[in-house]
Amino acid sequence: MTTAGELRKLAHGLDVPLASLDVLAGLDAATVRELRRQISDALFEADRAAFERVAALSKAIPGAVAAKLTQAVLPPIIAARVAELLEPARAADMVGRLSESYVAEVSLRMDATRAPHIVDAIPPAKIGAVARELARREEWVVIGGFVSAVSAAALAASVAEFSGEQLLRIGFVLDDVSRFDEIGDLLTTSQLDELLTAAAASSLWAELAELVSHLTGERLDRLAARYADAPPSVRSAFDAAVEAGELPPATQAALAG
Repeated sequence: MTTAGELRKLAHGLDVPLASLDVLAGLDAATVRELRRQISDALFEADRAAFERVAALSKAIPGAVAAKLTQAVLPPIIAARVAELLEPARAADMVGRLSESYVAEVSLRMDATRAPHIVDAIPPAKIGAVARELARREEWVVIGGFVSAVSAAALAASVAEFSGEQLLRIGFVLDDVSRFDEIGDLLTTSQLDELLTAAAASSLWAELAELVSHLTGERLDRLAARYADAPPSVRSAFDAAVEAGELPPATQAALAG
């Protein structure tokens, strides 16, 4: 992960414009990541007692009632913190009763690394539906954060919902880069073609370079094969990007085999 990607995630977590964090641009990615973790922990601990009281109340009433009350009266930011304190089975039951739109709102404010047990308990189909909603909202940072917490089945359900362009944008802010190859195994030929076309059409060169740098073996070979068959206009855009210094020559070389 690059410093630029980490700064995007930090800006999202603080709900501030990315430009306001320019002062941190000189830090390395690991330092920004640690800062983001510390801020998340501090925000949670500041109101932990209140969140625990709400969580205790939700456990005392039937799941169907708790879900209706949650969606009707509980702000998503509070629901996100409360969810981290629920037992997985209880949280999964409630999530199953909530709308994808509301769960997406909660996801925007939830740190997946704090509650992987909760995310893992949610059915893959539900996670896929929420992932589709988050992609519609262009919440790439949120999706990239949740990839580290979802099961293999949930990852497959989510990847199936994304276009090639969406996958490029998500990959650039992926928290767990060790899952790039797993994602690569799930990509269809159409998605591979789409991400190459999207990189050329929208100048997503940094995003493409990040993806290529993490794909290995057969996954990179598949992408290279699609690059070989790409339309001349796409390949010309790649050549121009390398000449302009926007695309690392090593990235194009990896695709050219």
